[in-house]
Amino acid sequence: MQAKIVAAAPVLAALAIASARADVVVTGDDAGKTVTLHKGEPLVVKLVGRHGSGYYWRLDTDLTPELILSGRTTRALDLPGAPEETTFTFEAAAEGTVDFRASNLKAGAPIPHGPSDFTATIVVAP
Repeated sequence: MQAKIVAAAPVLAALAIASARADVVVTGDDAGKTVTLHKGEPLVVKLVGRHGSGYYWRLDTDLTPELILSGRTTRALDLPGAPEETTFTFEAAAEGTVDFRASNLKAGAPIPHGPSDFTATIVVAP
C-alpha cells in the first residue's frame, strides 16, 4: 500500500502545479500591446460587443502552431444593447510570436481586408 502512495506522489504534484497555473487574460484594454506567456499556459481573450446587435467577434488570423483554440463562449444579459462578452480560450502550444487580430462583424458580412477591430502581439516564451 505504501508503494502505491509513493508512486502516486509525483503524479499528484504535477496535477497540483498544472491546476495552479493562472490564466493569462487579455481584454479590449490590451489592444495594441504585447502580451507574453509561457508554453503550456492558458490564454483567455475577452472582447466585448453589444447583445442583439447582429455583430459577432471573428478571429482574423491563423494563430497556430503557437496558440491552439480550445474554446469560445459568449454571454450577456438578455437585454438588447447589453454588453456581450465573447471569450476565446487558447493553449500556448509552441514558442513564437503571433499577431492576434479579431473583427467585430455583422453576421453575413464579407471578411474584412483592412485593419482589425482588435489587435495584440502574443509572445509564447519557453
